[in-house]
Amino acid sequence: MLNQINPLTSDAPKTEDAVDLLIGCHQRIRHFTGVAAKLAHAQGAAPEEVGQAAAGVHRYYSVSLPLHEADEDQTLQPRLQTVADEQVCHALVAMGDQHQAIDELIERLLPLLVLVRDKPDTLAEVGGEMCSITKALEEIFSAHLRMEEEVIFPAIRHVLPEQACEEMLREMQQRRKTGLSDSE
Repeated sequence: MLNQINPLTSDAPKTEDAVDLLIGCHQRIRHFTGVAAKLAHAQGAAPEEVGQAAAGVHRYYSVSLPLHEADEDQTLQPRLQTVADEQVCHALVAMGDQHQAIDELIERLLPLLVLVRDKPDTLAEVGGEMCSITKALEEIFSAHLRMEEEVIFPAIRHVLPEQACEEMLREMQQRRKTGLSDSE
């Protein structure tokens, strides 16, 4: 219940591009941040459910989110900064600064998730701190994801040549193959 993911379904076959992959990551960021916020207030939930939710959020924030940040910092940013206008360049700088702030919050949250994952009954002790951190994450992610979706992602499709977009997608897909196999 705490960790349910609603599948994104469509009847039409779709060819995914780099922007689609990034937007999918944003949907998962929103989902797992929501799960983390619910978890902070789940003192009455079954211990197994609490432990599973904490494990899922921990895995997402420690494995998948760093891959997404690498997509943006190592694959997207270098290509886009060379051809972007002033507004997009400013957004790229802000994106990097926000990644640092997000990483600092995640660094504080991960040990709490491990604690709750391993001993669900400790949620009563650390729920307040988790609530504070997840609230800050929700606030920064709200602004961060909106800026990327409204300023940076449209620029990818408008200013980058198709070949650069295809290279981005291949790099991002390879990062997931390598990154996920390294973590398992």
